[in-house]
Amino acid sequence: MSSVHRQEVIGYDDWAILTLPSSATKIIQMRRGGTISLGKFGVFKVDNIVGYAYGQSFEVLEDKEVQPMKSISYGMEDNSESREATPGLDFQSSEDNRDLLDRGSENQKITAEEIEKMKKEGSGNEVANKIIEKIIQGHGSFDKKTIYSQEKYLTRKQKKFTRRFTVNSLTTSNLLNHIRKDRDPERILGLSEETLGLIMSHANVMPGGNYLVMDETGGLIVYSMLERMQGNGSITLLHENDQPKLALFRHTNYTEEELSEMVKPISLLEFIDPKGSRSSFVPLPEEVVDGMSEMRKTRYLRRVKRVRQVNATLDMVEGNSFDGLVYVSTINPVTFVPDIIDRLKGSRSFSIYSQYKEVLLGLNHILLRDKRVLLPNIYESRVRKFQTIPGKVHPLMTSIGGGGYVMSGIKVFPKEGAVASGRRSKKRRAEEAEAAVKLQKVEGEEDGDENAKPQGEVEEDYTTSD
Repeated sequence: MSSVHRQEVIGYDDWAILTLPSSATKIIQMRRGGTISLGKFGVFKVDNIVGYAYGQSFEVLEDKEVQPMKSISYGMEDNSESREATPGLDFQSSEDNRDLLDRGSENQKITAEEIEKMKKEGSGNEVANKIIEKIIQGHGSFDKKTIYSQEKYLTRKQKKFTRRFTVNSLTTSNLLNHIRKDRDPERILGLSEETLGLIMSHANVMPGGNYLVMDETGGLIVYSMLERMQGNGSITLLHENDQPKLALFRHTNYTEEELSEMVKPISLLEFIDPKGSRSSFVPLPEEVVDGMSEMRKTRYLRRVKRVRQVNATLDMVEGNSFDGLVYVSTINPVTFVPDIIDRLKGSRSFSIYSQYKEVLLGLNHILLRDKRVLLPNIYESRVRKFQTIPGKVHPLMTSIGGGGYVMSGIKVFPKEGAVASGRRSKKRRAEEAEAAVKLQKVEGEEDGDENAKPQGEVEEDYTTSD
């Protein structure tokens, strides 16, 4: 099995994610001889981008051709480059916006019908530049804007009409942001990229580990763990249905054979009662198997493999041999998590995720009194993007807030009778030493030795030599 399927070069049949100038994303597959449609951003041939490194940006030309570029925003962010990109315009600006009136469509003379007509006149990026030039020329108050407002308006139109895209590898972060921004965040339980990093770090996910996982994000958690584990280790996936929900893996570069090597699905009923869930299946003799038809033999071998896999997983459950727990589920962890902590080895970490802090607070109150758990804490991470210009900094108002909460802790084996104590003061240590000396004297007198010396005390010798 490959390490994480993160290829450095674009290849055929790979799944990748495209980023458009408008920051929208799209998941595609590189089929040999196929074409990719980007809607208003144009159409291009897959063969023209295969062989380039991931992260490469392209500009769509005529006849479905592409041209590699430095970046998708090249010529859009720098003022001088933005002006050079529209040579037909004469930029004249105002010192401030006091004379600027926002009248909506009244300020724009060009109509949507005219823009659509210009789009049909060509397929290259020159058409996009011509549209941007006409839009700015038709703006009734463009010259009343400040230089910064003009550049901001121009950049916004370039992102809307410029026919460019960037090809990125379908990593966990890219897939998460694609679902969170362009699809439905509830599909992944509102999980953010920063919170996902907290889950992986506090669960100490690394190559070679055997982890117990509850994933109701369509496979995003499992996908992230496979990326970190680099093809070494195993994941025991708990699910409450007939089959685990791993819909996101349909758009990844993992095959079913590769997933079966590391991901071991097991139902909650099998996990709760591992002894009673063992199969009574008895393998047939080899001569009987050899006499089967190919189709029947294939079904039989698949069943044997499944039975052995389930039994091996049940052995791990009964042996309490998991190196960590990752719990991302809508099932209330308050009643379930305390019962599965015993399945972890000693000094192993766990991460529990929830969209709502109140749920984790209830679990935290329980685990604070549980001697099997050390340092239960709740964490939250919030990241907000800011827009910066000379002399002004303000956040982007359309960004998505929040990303859930994570509770982590360490499973330990409590020692009966042990009493935890803090750091003792010098006075307390002196009192304890004095009490120990008195106790030794009393024990010596009870033994009938009046000259018994306390432990650690040395009798002085006054004998001198002649």
